[in-house]
This record gives sequence, C-alpha cells and structure tokens, in this order.
Amino acid sequence: MEAAVKLIRRNGLGGLRTIEVADLAGVSRGALMHHFPSKHELVVAVLAYVNEVTFTQSMRRAQSARHDGGDPIDGIIKDAQDFFFGDYFFIELAVAMSDDSTRQLRRETHQFARQTRFSIEATWLDTLISSGIPEQLAKDVLALTLSVVRGFSVRMLIEKDPDRFSRLLGVWRTIVRQYIEDAMPKQSRKRT
Repeated sequence: MEAAVKLIRRNGLGGLRTIEVADLAGVSRGALMHHFPSKHELVVAVLAYVNEVTFTQSMRRAQSARHDGGDPIDGIIKDAQDFFFGDYFFIELAVAMSDDSTRQLRRETHQFARQTRFSIEATWLDTLISSGIPEQLAKDVLALTLSVVRGFSVRMLIEKDPDRFSRLLGVWRTIVRQYIEDAMPKQSRKRT
C-alpha cells in the first residue's frame, strides 16, 4: 500500500504503473496481481488503506487530547497538518479532481473518504466540547481551524514555504484562543 501511495503521489493517478508498485514494494508482479487484479482495484484498496490509517491516527490523537488534558486546538492543528500536508490528502484530491475516466473510482471511494473525514471531525468536536467549549463555538472553531490548515496545504501547490506556514499557524493559534476566550461565558473560561 505504501509503495502505491508513494507512486501515486509522485506520478499522479494517471501515471501509476502496477509494475512500478510491485518493484518498489519488493514483490513480483504476479503477487501484486493476485491481490489486486486491476489497477482500479489497487487504487480503491489504497484509498481504503489511506482512510483507515488517517482515521486511526486521528482518533488516537483526539482521545489523547481529551484524556491527557492536552490542548485540543494544538491537537486539531497537528492532526490537520499531518493529513492535509501529507501524501494521503493529495492522493484523495487527485482522485476527486480527476477527469471522467475515473468517474467509477470517484463514486466507489467518495463515500468512505467522506465518512472518514466527518467521523474525525465529529471526534474533534466532541473533544472541544468536553474541554468546556460550548457546542456552537466549538463547531465554528473546528471549521475555521480545518479551513486554515487546508488552505495552507493547497497553497503548497504554488508556494512551498513550510516555515512561513508554521509561523502563520502559530498566529492562528493565538487568534483562535483569544476568540474562544472572548466568546466564552466568564464562568466557563477556567477549563480552556
């Protein structure tokens, strides 16, 4: 799976060659074809794998923030950075933005990709609420934070400046914390 991920990220969906996947993974082409008889089935399996890995990592991080008393804003930003700045997001983006020749692939993978992201977001929302942030405020903070990180990741397509993005995400942390502080009822501020 990781070999296919690397090759899709490097060559794009249209440039994926199963023989290269087999070579990079260190398996025979026959072994690869035994498990994935077509390129289509391989890509569906890769996207399912990507979503499973993303889901597991995000759940672990959100549960840690909830139970270990970590800062949920830092957790959300770190989790979003890992996904949106990583190979997995760009592979899903490639499938979502591909031409009509991959319509069936999009149809088969869209629902589970969507379900994974919404489940992750729901868990982060619960984490924010459990930290004492009112539900509507938590929804706003989560949506804005994910949008900021996702925006920077897309910006990476035209400008690779990770130091600047890290600095600006630090600015966002300050802004969002102040926003929460200002929006919270005075008696609820102690936990955030």
